[in-house]
Amino acid sequence: MVKKLVIGLLVFFFLATLAYSAEVGGVNIPETLATDAGNLVLNGAGIRKKFGFKVYVGGLYLKEKSSDSRKIIDADEPMAIVMTWKRAGSIKKVNPVYAEGFKYGSGSNYDALKPDIDAFLATTVKASKKDVWTYRYLPGKGVDVLFNGEFIKTFSGLEFKKALFSIWLFKGDAFTGDKKLRAGMLGE
Repeated sequence: MVKKLVIGLLVFFFLATLAYSAEVGGVNIPETLATDAGNLVLNGAGIRKKFGFKVYVGGLYLKEKSSDSRKIIDADEPMAIVMTWKRAGSIKKVNPVYAEGFKYGSGSNYDALKPDIDAFLATTVKASKKDVWTYRYLPGKGVDVLFNGEFIKTFSGLEFKKALFSIWLFKGDAFTGDKKLRAGMLGE
């Protein structure tokens, strides 16, 4: 009787774990992310590939699921992007991609945001296998940058958040990012 109870509990906890996570590219992605503004739900996740190599898995967390990239970018609501690196990435190669994304994502606000963009790029100093970068936006506070769960810096303002999230979510002719990654993050 006790043996059946133990086996039943183990099966229950195993199934409960499966129900609360997704696997993308070999990375276990939690279905929810706790923030100071409450839990966010996994909107979607995808794999950033370069020359056929899996570079990182990116997950987008929102209050409510959406596939409308413009609405997500413009929303003044809690949200987060979590990137789990699959391989070591050269920051000399990563930061120019981010910088290009900021140019398209910030549009006419680029010059005003340039000091924050430069400061953000200075926080991105390492990307090794299994490292986790989290960009968490909270209205009225800004974007918290976390590296492997450790707080690095906060960038204030909705406009900075829009420019940052555009790196992954921007849709348009000028988009230079990974379209499959974006589609996965948007749950498409």
